Amino acid sequence: MQTVGLIHTLEQCLNRMQTVGLIHTLEQCLNRMQTVGLIHTLEQCLNRMQTMRLIHTVEQCLNRMQTVGLIHTLEQCLNRMQTMGLIHTLEQCLNRMQTVGLIHTLEQCLNRMQTVGPIHTLEQCLNRMQTVGLIHTLEQCLNRMQTVGLIHTLEQCLNRMQTVGLIHTLEQCLNRMQTVGLIHTLEQCLNRMQTVGLIHTLEQCIT
Repeated sequence: MQTVGLIHTLEQCLNRMQTVGLIHTLEQCLNRMQTVGLIHTLEQCLNRMQTMRLIHTVEQCLNRMQTVGLIHTLEQCLNRMQTMGLIHTLEQCLNRMQTVGLIHTLEQCLNRMQTVGPIHTLEQCLNRMQTVGLIHTLEQCLNRMQTVGLIHTLEQCLNRMQTVGLIHTLEQCLNRMQTVGLIHTLEQCLNRMQTVGLIHTLEQCIT
């Protein structure tokens, strides 16, 4: 078709296929491509689409997929990517998203996740991260948050946690910290608090 100057891009191909009633969705198109040995993964599909100036970002790809009823959430996207061996962890997903200019911080990631419905709280986010082997402790989470410029102190962390309905009191915070192996005693807690400039004396703590 390209030789005779009839169809030159996948976009035109899709339009033509839809017109003659051959292939109506990107899903069908991908299946056809896999059958003839042209494109086997979403990665290859993205690369091909970028080459022909059809779709340039994962964001556009997600939008297109949602349009044709293929993938509707980031959760489904991650599952699909894992199936095809493209992206296996949220860390890799974040890195990829940063590359294409989609999502640059964990804050944006949380907002996006809330929008598409799979993850609504930091608690759920932590659980998901533990599942994919990204972050296993609140300490690591804090370090990551500091890296992307989201949360820099335990005070901010507590405020954020209260916002998403995760932890509402210092008591709960201590319990959680003990659970993930971060802080085991009030002494350690006081030392940590002094470090981040939250509470400097037991008097202040009691008050």
